[in-house]
Amino acid sequence: MDTQIGNIIADIQKESCVLIVGPDIVDFGEKTFFELLCEEIINDKEAGSMIDNAPGHIFRNEELLQLLPVAKESTVMRPMERFYKRQAALDEPLAKIAQIPFHLVISLMPDHRLPGLYQSQNLPYSYSHYRWEQAPEQVEKPTAAKPLIYNLLGDFNDRDVIITFDHFFDFLASILGDKKLPNPIQEAFKKASTFVFLGVHFEKWSVQLLLRIIAPKEKYDKNEKYSILQNGVRNDVCTFIARRLDLNFLPDEPHAFLDQLYEACRRQNMLKTVSARQVAKVFVSYSHRDSEMISTLKEAFSNTGIELVFDEKDMSGGQPIDDFINTIRDVDIVMPLLSASSLSSPWVSREIMTTLEKTNKHLYPCSLDDTFLDKDFISRASEMVDEKIADIDERIKARGKANTNDLFHERSNWSDYYENLPRVINELAKRKVVSLNGLPTAAIMAGIIEDIRKLMKKE
Repeated sequence: MDTQIGNIIADIQKESCVLIVGPDIVDFGEKTFFELLCEEIINDKEAGSMIDNAPGHIFRNEELLQLLPVAKESTVMRPMERFYKRQAALDEPLAKIAQIPFHLVISLMPDHRLPGLYQSQNLPYSYSHYRWEQAPEQVEKPTAAKPLIYNLLGDFNDRDVIITFDHFFDFLASILGDKKLPNPIQEAFKKASTFVFLGVHFEKWSVQLLLRIIAPKEKYDKNEKYSILQNGVRNDVCTFIARRLDLNFLPDEPHAFLDQLYEACRRQNMLKTVSARQVAKVFVSYSHRDSEMISTLKEAFSNTGIELVFDEKDMSGGQPIDDFINTIRDVDIVMPLLSASSLSSPWVSREIMTTLEKTNKHLYPCSLDDTFLDKDFISRASEMVDEKIADIDERIKARGKANTNDLFHERSNWSDYYENLPRVINELAKRKVVSLNGLPTAAIMAGIIEDIRKLMKKE
């Protein structure tokens, strides 16, 4: 075992060792992670009525479900996400993984616990996930200095989690077809001489198929040999090394293997340095016409352990909403600064609705003026939108046969803004909105900081 650990460490140092991790890295007793997850869904009053829980339609061996024809996938995903969030037993092993200098970690879990543990330990990383229904987004080249965490089987935030056989077949058709993994990941797989799988059930045909996706074809040959050592306690393989695809199954439990690897890295001073835990990361959404407030916020939040993130460019031109989701992926809270300027442009209102509808981030609105409370605010906004659209229509007409895609996109942004504005105002009216009118006092800023700390304690 010491020789195998030494080989793994050598490949980690050369950035030629890839880690693939699944939820059964933790021993859940008599039942697997998926079996416990199924119980959670079946016992949920709403989601339980959406799945066919007959013995032949919950595929425990393949970790997939059969939904009823009328089922709403989002309804089933909600208890799944809640179940993942409660699995605190995963924190310790995943925190150790974050400290080991892997350059690429492929996660078979659709949640954000692993990147969250990198973030809470102030360890640099980048994150992305595979989207089988659209072109996969580009990723940075994974390095030991800034490792890439890649959720292979979806992301709760984007509601594209693989639940059923149909999802899995669509995923396979995509990833084996024209929507291959991003080039930096493919290159990392080609370079890898060691693959470490932790908490992954390799007796399943679906997981064996994933191995074929992960491991490049050119590394297979007719003489490949597989050496399998079954664990005497459990009849599944949770840890193995695929060194140059000459697979060796290790008899250790995942946690024991991970502890040995972690300790060996510690002895060689390879572990990453963990700094003080950050209280929270807050994205501030604002109109650049209100930028004078930013310096006040920066001063008030200095030395609080709360990091403020600002968009550094004016997004009024209409940036794809996916860009906003990517921007706030690693924050905890979205803080919109409400004003006549910010609520009279499409972007801030879109950020508010997107935060509520497509992410699990906390929304903490603050107001720079009370304009949005005016009874005639929406009617004034309607007149403004009419003027904007009339101006755009004139510019479209003036261009004649020239390309007008940008103008039609701008027109669509304003139409969407007006359609969503009543929902935004209604949502804000139901929430606590902290007033920053004029120059905020120290007491007001201290109250905001305390609110953020309380929000994070509820996590």
